[in-house]
Amino acid sequence: MTDDLDVGVETRRLKKLMTILHQALYILIFMIAALEGGAAAAEPYRELPAEIVRLWPYHASLVILGFALLIWGMTVARRKDKGWLKKHKVLGISGAAFVIAGMTMAAYMISAASQEHFKVPHAYLGSFVILLLILTPTFGLLQLKVTQEKRSLIRWVHRLFGRTALLLMALNILFGMLIVSSA
Repeated sequence: MTDDLDVGVETRRLKKLMTILHQALYILIFMIAALEGGAAAAEPYRELPAEIVRLWPYHASLVILGFALLIWGMTVARRKDKGWLKKHKVLGISGAAFVIAGMTMAAYMISAASQEHFKVPHAYLGSFVILLLILTPTFGLLQLKVTQEKRSLIRWVHRLFGRTALLLMALNILFGMLIVSSA
């Protein structure tokens, strides 16, 4: 009985810690957004290199398609209709694959334009989203393989990472639109 109590206490402590980290992440994101907005306003008008102008629609299309698939996958999981888990897996993994393809296109686009990688917060945030998009399905699949005691904690982390990834993706898509529209 005390082992069950210890697991419950540890689970609550971990959830509280994850909530604090989640809130700190939101504060960091808004600080980066404020810095990026201020930097864009302070910079004079500059034209994007021709390679970026030519390739950015491919990057944007892949990322937006992946984002749409991930949102669809989240709604399927929330509704829990018949066969939801299989659809959720397919949509989630497909969405993550499209976003990773979009990031690959971004890396190629920056290289082709002979630009410096990780020059703007959009690139850093995008890389962090990719990390979350790798970890989220990993936790999702892991929760199906562990004991019942660990399952609820792993499911909570899976949901937290998934929601955070979607929120950060939406914010980063806005950052990308600001970059393109300011040039």
